[in-house]
Amino acid sequence: MRVPAVLLPLAGLAAGFVACDIAPVTPPPAPEVTPTPAAPAGPAGFAGAKFRGTLRIAADIDAPPFLGRDPSGTLEGFEYALMTSMADRAGVPLKIVESKFDDLAAKVTSGEADLAIGQMSPSSSYDGLAFSVSYLQYSLCLIVPKESKVKALPDLKGKRVAMYDDPVARQLSDVLIGASYDRQLFDDYGYFEKMTRGQLDAMVYDCPLARYEMKVYGDALRVADDALNVTTYNVAVRADDKVMLQEVNGVLKELGNNGLLEMLQTRWLGAPATAEDFETATGKVCVVKKGDTLGLIAERELGSSDRWKEIFEKNTDVIGPDPDLVYAGMRLRVPKK
Repeated sequence: MRVPAVLLPLAGLAAGFVACDIAPVTPPPAPEVTPTPAAPAGPAGFAGAKFRGTLRIAADIDAPPFLGRDPSGTLEGFEYALMTSMADRAGVPLKIVESKFDDLAAKVTSGEADLAIGQMSPSSSYDGLAFSVSYLQYSLCLIVPKESKVKALPDLKGKRVAMYDDPVARQLSDVLIGASYDRQLFDDYGYFEKMTRGQLDAMVYDCPLARYEMKVYGDALRVADDALNVTTYNVAVRADDKVMLQEVNGVLKELGNNGLLEMLQTRWLGAPATAEDFETATGKVCVVKKGDTLGLIAERELGSSDRWKEIFEKNTDVIGPDPDLVYAGMRLRVPKK
């Protein structure tokens, strides 16, 4: 992944996701939270947010298929479509504050941008930021040379394995390989080429980005496993801007429930979003259906709606700060029974 992500406990690596339609049950009580003070009215859809007439989003415009330019120079991509949808929902123009990935956080904390969208995942390494409910849940995948006999991470003992300097990728590899290996951090954008030249034995890489790169390298490389785990991309806002966070969360939940997030994933990221539960190398994955709550999911998966908080605690990077922020199509980790 391009960003540091929440460092999950080892037990959290064997988590999963759920989705089914069943008769409604009494939803679980939400945990106590400090009420957000009422804010003055603003543009429709972001009633309390202060946009100064525009929605200013910090983004790296050289990051296809999430954000890039078509041959005519027009911006396009998964995250660009998300940004425009959010601005439309807010009823204000969109202004992209161009930035390199490493500077996205600073654009927000300095006030130059209202928020940042750029394949960012929640992490304690970000000072002064808060993160929204996830707008995309995806997997890390394992890429190897086409002729390699490697089928899964445990086959890579003693091998050269490249990855971003990311705690989730490192922990995943440490646990599943189960022995020493030569971890090589990405320090440039030539890792696919290095693998074709025999300088690497494998890569642990974001699946959406891998699918994009494999359009060029598919004749020489292959994806050995495209479901190692589940991780997230989230919108970043200033930690003290509780109104903005609340408004962004509300809009993302709406865009999830109306199917836009899944549609964008299918359109831009090379694979349709599955509606069925599935297994990853680290556990079961459940897909939330319309009308689901954490209580309903806990009843199905764990046998009691009272265990909803266990699911919430396994998915704070996905759901965000509010247990009610689940939407149709979301993928949630479920603890073992």
